[in-house]
Amino acid sequence: MPNHVTVYAVSDMTGETVTRIVRAASAQFPAGDVVIKVLQHAGPAEEIVSRIAEQHDDGPVAVFHTILSKRTREDLRTALQTLRIPSVDLLGSTAHVMADLLGEQPHDTPGLTIDDGTEPIFV
Repeated sequence: MPNHVTVYAVSDMTGETVTRIVRAASAQFPAGDVVIKVLQHAGPAEEIVSRIAEQHDDGPVAVFHTILSKRTREDLRTALQTLRIPSVDLLGSTAHVMADLLGEQPHDTPGLTIDDGTEPIFV
């Protein structure tokens, strides 16, 4: 078993959302088991993969991302699959389901926040 895994939290903006989710998940493991590296203001998939490759991480690596551009998400998924690096699309998948249910397309505007005046209903 490896002594740690490296997780890349990738965002086309500040990385706050993806980092919060990854940190919440990593809290379920002993301290130091998950090393989180944040790639902010990510560009095209090739750039993201290049930045990850530059790190020369030892041991297992995974990528979690909140990238809005559908094209970039698809290109990133393909590139990471080729490299056998697991990845999770945290924002695109969620927006896709909501778009299907609403019958409309999301704004695809990076950096929007959830301060829309509505509150979740806790049940």
